[in-house]
Amino acid sequence: MKRTAMIMMLMGILVSFSVCSRPQAGKVTILFTNDMHCQYLPMPATWVDGQPKPLIGGMTALEYFISTQRGLYPNSLLLDSGDLLTGTPISRVMVDSAYGGGFVNMMNIIGYDAYTIGNHDFDEGQSNLFKLLDLCDFDILSANLYIKDRPVAKKGYEIYRVNNLRIGVIGLILKDIFDVAAHKNLADVRIDDPVKVSQQIIDQIDGKTDLIVILSHLGIEGDVALAQKIQNADIIIGGHSHTRLQQPQKVNDVLICQAGSKTTNLGRMVVHVAGDCVSDYDYNLIDTWVDSVKDPNPDMVSLVEKYKKEIDAEYNQQVGILKSDWESNRHGESNIGNFIADAMRSETNSDFALINSGSIRKPQHPSGPITRLDIQEILPFSNYVELFQCTGEQLLTLIKENIKGVRSGEHGLLQVSGLHYTYRFYPGNEIELITALINGKNIDTQKVFTGATVDFILQGQAQKYFGFDPGGTESTGILLSDMLENYIFKNPVINTKIDGRIKEVK
Repeated sequence: MKRTAMIMMLMGILVSFSVCSRPQAGKVTILFTNDMHCQYLPMPATWVDGQPKPLIGGMTALEYFISTQRGLYPNSLLLDSGDLLTGTPISRVMVDSAYGGGFVNMMNIIGYDAYTIGNHDFDEGQSNLFKLLDLCDFDILSANLYIKDRPVAKKGYEIYRVNNLRIGVIGLILKDIFDVAAHKNLADVRIDDPVKVSQQIIDQIDGKTDLIVILSHLGIEGDVALAQKIQNADIIIGGHSHTRLQQPQKVNDVLICQAGSKTTNLGRMVVHVAGDCVSDYDYNLIDTWVDSVKDPNPDMVSLVEKYKKEIDAEYNQQVGILKSDWESNRHGESNIGNFIADAMRSETNSDFALINSGSIRKPQHPSGPITRLDIQEILPFSNYVELFQCTGEQLLTLIKENIKGVRSGEHGLLQVSGLHYTYRFYPGNEIELITALINGKNIDTQKVFTGATVDFILQGQAQKYFGFDPGGTESTGILLSDMLENYIFKNPVINTKIDGRIKEVK
């Protein structure tokens, strides 16, 4: 009898295990966003011809389109691939003890299921990041992010049950965060290899799931590299590179998806699951046009209006008049870059000034009034202006590194003030500096010069941008956005042009 009972018990365990691990067939809809950057208000679609530009995005429109899709596809998951912060002043407004807390409150109204942490979510410091995460009514998933050897997120992954399907979602952040985030915010941060970490979790949950989704903040190139190296994952919902994928990119049987940025698109993927994999899918990238919103959520409307009123009261003060359009350029001299660098040099009384093009976040600004709000949107990062010293010989090295870095794609151009230089490329990427002037004079290689730039560069990125670590660094204690605002107050009529500070000679 004991033997019979033992056999029956073992058979029961095997049957139970078989039922538990048997792949299910069904359908689930994945809704997704990424790189929202606190875009809580709609913005003009500058890429559309004609005037006025139609409005797109903002949290009221996003909530409407999400709700509409949920009505059409009730068996759904809503995911976000990180970078909630930095882009509009709401990321610099404290709500519920956290900068950017107001934006998380909007996400809570929408009802996200999960989000993974992005590099810009560190922009207001680690303490603020933890406060922000505490406000989330949805899961924070990050499997490879540690501070002081402790996981930042409570979960690296979660298994969701939707329409009898078991969907495993794994969160990942980019390994090279130290190349794209201010080092002052990354003390004791450790990022484990996304490939190794994700494969370990995939192997652990593959038998317990019908679909495996990686919620990634690696960028499109990182997602492709990840997909090439892992096995048994099905979908990557990506972020970081702001890529608008009109259709998924298939790599090694993994479907890579991404939905642009700043709430201008909502990704929707209806996934048919059979045999432990994606058997079919229907994908759409939905534009969040404001004029299509017919019945907005009153709670969202109320919250958006509340924060807009508070921000307008503080930031809508006009500080100057722009006579011609400002346009940024990551790969060449720009009139807005010239103006910002000129402001830094003037306000610090330095010999020259440099600003990385990537810190200028608004690609265009039309002529007309300039407000404090405009300045915050152009320079949303908490970057402080710092001074440094270098010899003329080091300055020549800096100039060459600036040229090479842009040509190789390692970084965007450093916009300059006080410097003028022309150069020529030769086969093998050899650079000839034809002229190199500081304040109209040839650069004396033995002389020591004072430069101004932002702490983002000096605290961890100097080798990449300059080719050396400068000495004599000193913080002004002034945010770049505040310094620019003060400069415009004193010089309110602005008519900046591209004046040939950086020229390539063919």
